[in-house]
Amino acid sequence: MRIRKLRNRLLLSAVVISTATALAYMSAVSFVISTQYREQSRSQLRQAAAIISEELAARQNGLLDAARHLAAQHNLGATVWYLSQYAGSDLDRETLQNTYQQLAQDVQEARHTAHAGSIALYDAAGHLITFSRVDGRLERTGFVERAPDLRLMMKEGAADGDNRSITLKPAPLPPFIHPEFGPPLPQKADARFALIDNALSIEIHAPILDSTPGNPSGQTAPRQVGLIVMIYSLDQAFVHELARRTDTDINVFTSDGLRHGTLATYLKADWNGQAEPAQGNAPALTFNEISIDGTGYYQGLIPLQRDGRPIGGIATLRSKSIVEANTWEMIRILGLIAAAILACVLPLAWYFSTSISRPLTTLSRIFRGVSDNTTATIQDDELELLDKTGLDYELADLTQSFIAMNNAVSQKIRQINDINASLENTVNERTAALIAKEQESRTLIENSPDSIARYDRDCRRIYANPAFSSVTGLRLAELLGTRPSEVPGGSNAEIYEAKIREVLASGRNTQFELKWHNREGKELCSLIHLAAEVDTAGTVTSVLAVGRDISDRIAFEETIWKQANFDSLTQLPNRQLFHDRLEHESRLADRSGRAMVLMLIDLDHFKEVNDSLGHDKGDVLLIEAGRRISACVRASDTVARLGGDEFTVILSCVDDMESVERIAHALIDKLSSPFVLGTDKAFVSASLGITLYPSDARELDILFKNADQAMYAAKNAGRNRFSYFTPDLHEAAQQRQHLSNDLRNALAAKEFQIHYQPIVELATSRVCKAEALLRWAHPQRGLTGPLEFITVAEETGLIVPIGDWVFKQAAQQALNWSQRFDDDFQISINTSPAQIRHDGNALAHWPEYLAEQGIPGHSVVIEITESLLLHAEARINKKLLGFRDAGIQVAIDDFGTGYSSLSYLKRFDIDYLKIDRSFVRNLGCDANDRALCEAIIVMAHALGLKVVAEGVETTTQRDLLVAASCDYAQGYLYSPALTSAEFERWAWSAGNGPA
Repeated sequence: MRIRKLRNRLLLSAVVISTATALAYMSAVSFVISTQYREQSRSQLRQAAAIISEELAARQNGLLDAARHLAAQHNLGATVWYLSQYAGSDLDRETLQNTYQQLAQDVQEARHTAHAGSIALYDAAGHLITFSRVDGRLERTGFVERAPDLRLMMKEGAADGDNRSITLKPAPLPPFIHPEFGPPLPQKADARFALIDNALSIEIHAPILDSTPGNPSGQTAPRQVGLIVMIYSLDQAFVHELARRTDTDINVFTSDGLRHGTLATYLKADWNGQAEPAQGNAPALTFNEISIDGTGYYQGLIPLQRDGRPIGGIATLRSKSIVEANTWEMIRILGLIAAAILACVLPLAWYFSTSISRPLTTLSRIFRGVSDNTTATIQDDELELLDKTGLDYELADLTQSFIAMNNAVSQKIRQINDINASLENTVNERTAALIAKEQESRTLIENSPDSIARYDRDCRRIYANPAFSSVTGLRLAELLGTRPSEVPGGSNAEIYEAKIREVLASGRNTQFELKWHNREGKELCSLIHLAAEVDTAGTVTSVLAVGRDISDRIAFEETIWKQANFDSLTQLPNRQLFHDRLEHESRLADRSGRAMVLMLIDLDHFKEVNDSLGHDKGDVLLIEAGRRISACVRASDTVARLGGDEFTVILSCVDDMESVERIAHALIDKLSSPFVLGTDKAFVSASLGITLYPSDARELDILFKNADQAMYAAKNAGRNRFSYFTPDLHEAAQQRQHLSNDLRNALAAKEFQIHYQPIVELATSRVCKAEALLRWAHPQRGLTGPLEFITVAEETGLIVPIGDWVFKQAAQQALNWSQRFDDDFQISINTSPAQIRHDGNALAHWPEYLAEQGIPGHSVVIEITESLLLHAEARINKKLLGFRDAGIQVAIDDFGTGYSSLSYLKRFDIDYLKIDRSFVRNLGCDANDRALCEAIIVMAHALGLKVVAEGVETTTQRDLLVAASCDYAQGYLYSPALTSAEFERWAWSAGNGPA
């Protein structure tokens, strides 16, 4: 009886436990599923909110970038300022129309690039200049003219078509275009949400800046000349795109109600609910459960504000019916599973309870028979029954199995202990190796000069090495747990963080250069390598960032670029950058149809400043000259220094020549003003050459040559003036080139001749000297004087071989005449400063030549200009000392016409002073010139020098010179320059000679 009760209890317990377990499992699983679906809905709404926020931020950044890019376009500020200033004037209407159309096309392309709904440009007064807008499938682009009346020029076409072939035409001002922005204009670029045309939109403001001339130092100050307004409407296309990407319903509301959405029946947003804090990239949003037409929804509301005031919101919606249906479907499936389990449990419970109770019943009967002293037959029957039930076999088999299992378990335990010991040794060895390798890696990382940091999936810094702390100037505690956009912060740090997120999302390594500012505000540049770190499942868990400071390399490259493109003294563009700017401005002139003006400026008398005051003061003058030139032109124009005292000015987009002449006069006036160089003052002037592109030339090298020819024309016309390029200048330059080519062959063709002008001793009227004067017997031009070709010879360097030939011919003639007529006869030979300054050894060989030919040194007099002796270089001193050592005498020609620093008369062995003919010419009628000549003669005699007067043409001049004790004279009173044969007949034939 008791065994039967045990069997029944076992059966009942199995049924009750199975049923209770099934019910509890179903309840728990149903609750978990319901909660999970609800949380899944919340999570999906949060993810949708994050995607929407990222899309809004990306759209704002894209619009801002497009607006900034348009505002930064070259000459945009100047174009807007120009249209605002001259649109109502009487200037060329075609040029204005072209400018308007080009600007409208640029605005249209900027709107296409930014995918904006509309874009408009306003001037500094808030007046609309040009616009481009899409309304549905129609695109309108145009501009507004305000003189003489307000007029709109507009073109229309399909928004996705090619509208370039559609021409602008007059049209009334549409209601959707705002002709006035209204002052004041925003001063900086910003992005905000706004209600525009009763639609929720993103509104972008970007100021248009231009630079105007500032203080006299040439610096410029930016000014705002206009505004870019760009609109992106959160329209139905925006809503459907977000709904497709987030797999939720999206509705956009303003404060008045629904504007766009996928649930058209949900007209007014329900803001009652819990405002959940932001998680990850998701914004703080209001989460609630609402009912729409009897259908339940989970709702997440993203507020949109402007200036702290709510203007609307974006709702993400997910239907509750889907969640409930999924929950009840799962519960129904679980119920069927529980019923099936119970159906299987009951037979199994009956079988196991019977199997357990039946042997126990047999054993109990046997034990009860033994205890009741039952006969052996009964015992045998019971034993037979026990044998039939298999109890003895089962117990024996169970006992043997247990013993075998116990032995096997003991053996396995011993094996496991051995394996554990071996594993423990292996683990200890590998742990030690790993510790050593980790210590080695940590030492390398901690002492690496490169900055190393690790970021988790939330872009938060979880490790930074000492080099990273050092380069940022922050402690480790300040760095860990922060994002790059938080510490160190800044727009470039946000770019850095965006790169990290790209690696986290894609798993692809990347490398880039980044400029940023450290704690002290110093700009640094780093080469950063981002490497994705993945787990065994291939999921990116973190990003390792390794940065190398390349600031020095970048600074070096910038320095090299600046050195290659800017003059090191004046900091103005050099020749290379000048040619780049010239090409750029010529292309701009071709596009705009306006002229470009090229000016070439050469400082007059600058060499005398270097010679008299030194090169340091000359450098200061060049710097100040560059500043003065820059102050006379616009900030958009180019001022460059080509080298030496040559400057250039490029005037772009010139409409009238009056402004060119005004600038030229200003440059002449500015550069002719005295330059204060410390305690000294210097006076220079400027010669300007002006040429126009494309009217004078389209090839830039020819254009530059034209400016050079015009500059030389101004210099030849008396300097301190400007000259325009003309075809006559080009013809003169060609003649100059032909003259240079002919001059190169003249020496080999023996076309040069030397004529000699007598020099008479005034006290005795004896012909004792002569001046050698070069003549060129040109095959076509005839006999040509040196004034027509010496300048070309100096510029081409031919003056050196020509001068060497003249010296040798004159020296041979002096030897001839001294042997035949007068032992003390001398011939004076003119030398060009270019000859003496030449690096060659031609002049140094002259004493050797005289010695080889047996010509006495005193037979030759070298005539030099006084400007050569001012701050003479060591090599010039050496050459003059070589003349003195060889007995060659030195005369200063045209004395008194240049910078006279009489100290060189003491420093150098000068033998003669030659008074310039400009002083001798007016001796009889100008008391000042007579006093000056007398002073020169007295000073020269006091210093032991002889004086030669040039250009003596009258007996009155001769008598006054004799009265002033002048030593020698030459001029037409005695004779012009003669050939050697004519000179001999004039000087030494009977009845000839000076009167």
